[in-house]
Amino acid sequence: MIERKYGPFDKAEIEYYKERLQTKNGITVNRFQRELIYDIFYKMFGDTVSPRFLDNRDQYIELMLAAKKTLLQNGMIIMPYVISSKVEKLVTRKTISKKEEMEFTTLPTYPLLQRKYKSDKVMLSLLSEIATVISSNFRIIDYYNKNIDGKIIDTNPSMVMAEMQQMALLY
Repeated sequence: MIERKYGPFDKAEIEYYKERLQTKNGITVNRFQRELIYDIFYKMFGDTVSPRFLDNRDQYIELMLAAKKTLLQNGMIIMPYVISSKVEKLVTRKTISKKEEMEFTTLPTYPLLQRKYKSDKVMLSLLSEIATVISSNFRIIDYYNKNIDGKIIDTNPSMVMAEMQQMALLY
């Protein structure tokens, strides 16, 4: 289904991602990134469990590339690369600063999020994901654009908050 909707996927690009994600222990599939990617496709799969049973790493990378493509098509600049990058340093945080939280609640998409989710738990989870992205380091992997490939992403808090809200409205 993913292949039909977002493919075909370039085998050379998949191999490039496999090589760039490679560690001594094999290909690193970061749990945080995986959850962000799965969030985008839960609705398509019809449940929250199915994406977890992908057959192999190639399928995971295809899902990653499909998510990246989706976010780029929706005008995002940072999050497509966060979900398709190599995680250099992951700093898991639960909260953002009061100033950032105030900014988060004044974004134009915030009322839409409140109406859609009607849950403090979802908002707290989103704030935690934002805090983690802002605090972490991600190295871009881009097969087609060598000018940005290998660079560390500037996780500008304002842009991350806006794009994470936009992502949450997609699913």
